[in-house]
Amino acid sequence: MLAYLNEVLGLSAQEGPWPDAQRLPLYLRGGRDYATLDVDGAKLLVVYAKQGEFSLPAFQKQMKKLREYWAGGIVLCFEKLTAYQRKALIEQRLSFVVPGSQIYVPCLGIVLQERMMPEQKEIERLSAGAQFLLLYLLYQKDTEPRSKVELARQIGTSGMNVTRGVQELSEAGLVKTERAGRCDYVSLLYSGRQAYEKASQYLVTPVQKRIFVKDSSNLLELPLSGETALAEMTMLNPPAVSCKAIGKRQYRSAQDSLEQVDPAWSMAQDYIALEIWKYDPRPLARCGLVDVVSLAVALSAQTDERIQMAVDAMLEGYKW
Repeated sequence: MLAYLNEVLGLSAQEGPWPDAQRLPLYLRGGRDYATLDVDGAKLLVVYAKQGEFSLPAFQKQMKKLREYWAGGIVLCFEKLTAYQRKALIEQRLSFVVPGSQIYVPCLGIVLQERMMPEQKEIERLSAGAQFLLLYLLYQKDTEPRSKVELARQIGTSGMNVTRGVQELSEAGLVKTERAGRCDYVSLLYSGRQAYEKASQYLVTPVQKRIFVKDSSNLLELPLSGETALAEMTMLNPPAVSCKAIGKRQYRSAQDSLEQVDPAWSMAQDYIALEIWKYDPRPLARCGLVDVVSLAVALSAQTDERIQMAVDAMLEGYKW
């Protein structure tokens, strides 16, 4: 918020801790942070509140108690607000700041609306990039937060793509970000099987399409996928035709060297099923097999009871 005030208004505002915050009753401290703000000699108390946990009627009552500890101006700070919430605060003449969007501090004669932030649509499905990032975090043995810069390097993508993915995962309630110094650190809110169960409603099949190609040395390093991979992990009998997975970018680079086959017109079974995935399956693969979560989602549309039972067995037997 401080940078926003100084950049937008050209002020030299300074923020500091509020020692009396520790003296507040518990109901005034829960879910909030406090700081003092000096704006050209005017002293203000900043209340950092969370949109989802804030109640306007309750805060109006709490203001009376808060005044026993602070007699000056009070400014609420939110990460985001809907148009309805902004209007309600303005009607009550409550000062507030939404960094990057709006400043309403009438006690200082400051009323500025840069732009109305569109309301975030509820996440229904993850994009391929966000899903890949989620799975990468899920499969890490440690739960240490990772910086966005570190994540971009580890999964081989741009910082912008990581930022977009983290935004999606945050909106879905799957990750949290913490600021330390000049870096944002990302970590899962859940771990292991619980993380999978929380994310399952947002996961999409990674398979873009399936084709059949002549088996060749170009395909040796690709991980097994589909029912072939499932058979390796369970008691399911393997299919007659092996299946492997390749990322769409890798496929575009290799497609000129691949010879497609029509199984209905091929006398010899010297071909494989090749699944073209929305993301590269190799970084998540283990022991020559695609990762269990991607495989489970890819097979979720199968109506064969044997396959669904095998998927359940795979997930139950996996060491999260």
